[in-house]
Amino acid sequence: MGRVVAAALGAGCAVLLAGAAQAETFKVEMNQTKALHLAKPVSTIMVGNPAIADVSVEGSKLVYVMGRSFGTTSLVATDSDGNVILNIDVSVIAQDASTVTLTRGTGQLSYNCTPRCERVPSVGDNPEDFDAIMKQVAGAMSTSLGAAQGNPALSAPSEE
Repeated sequence: MGRVVAAALGAGCAVLLAGAAQAETFKVEMNQTKALHLAKPVSTIMVGNPAIADVSVEGSKLVYVMGRSFGTTSLVATDSDGNVILNIDVSVIAQDASTVTLTRGTGQLSYNCTPRCERVPSVGDNPEDFDAIMKQVAGAMSTSLGAAQGNPALSAPSEE
């Protein structure tokens, strides 16, 4: 009888530990991507709030989680039968120590200091400053795309 009770307690503890492992929080930095390797193949992945985190599926056992804005959301992965394989919280956190936030009055500006401090757009910055930086980034991307289109080595292959 003692062995049956010990086995039942052991099985109960194993179930609790498995549940605790799934209750862990997966952390990813804002504007960064982090690989999430899955133990079993999944067929469906759902994110509670894609404005906080989003996923890119690379295979049945590999997804990349992207931090979109600060906060916590849920990520649920199911197999082809609808059984839950993974149910975790995803927390989008601040970038590492290289990010500096300057607050003056009610305004906020963000900088990335690696090694020289440069302005970067960040959620919570003054809207005017954020928009100005985003326009500069869009202009730089447009220039890069134009250069790539003029250089056959950098252009996408054409369909003929």
